[in-house]
Order: sequence, then structure tokens, then C-alpha cells
Amino acid sequence: MPTVPAGQIGAHNLTLTANTVTEVDFADDVDTVEVLSDGTAPVYVTVDGSSPTVGGANCYLLPAAIGAKELHPPTAGGTVVKLISAGTPTVSVAKV
Repeated sequence: MPTVPAGQIGAHNLTLTANTVTEVDFADDVDTVEVLSDGTAPVYVTVDGSSPTVGGANCYLLPAAIGAKELHPPTAGGTVVKLISAGTPTVSVAKV
């Protein structure tokens, strides 16, 4: 579980483990985060504290294509981004 210290930008080049939740904790309250994927497998993301599941209806989706998605987490006591995939894509999570 990577932690991004206060004043820092993000956690980069994280290789997800298949079917395992990866959590990125920001010490700061972050208004907007960007999740970037290498596109090798779909990535499911939550920013509200809930746990993502592969194919979950409560998740944002980054499809199996190189791309990024900007998300707006709630701002109450730090920011937590949770990610899961059925594959092993490489992702970066950063403040915008």
C-alpha cells in the first residue's frame, strides 16, 4: 500500500497483482486525482473508501487501453484510491 506524503504528487509505476486490491493513500486531501494505466488489462477504481471488485458496479473503469481518468474523491481527512484488476497492468496515481 503506497503512501504519498503531504506535499508530494503521486505513486507511479505500480504493477497491480491480479484480483488483489491495491490502495494508494494520500496524506493530503486531494480534489482531483488522475489514474493512468498502461492498458494491458481493465482497471476498476474507487475513491470513496469502498473496496473495488473486478467488474464492480460501484467502480470507475479504465478499459484495456492506454489511458487515464480524472476522479474527484470526497474531501474529508486524506484521500484513498483503491484499484483492482483481473490482470497485472502498470498504473500511476497522481494529484492533478
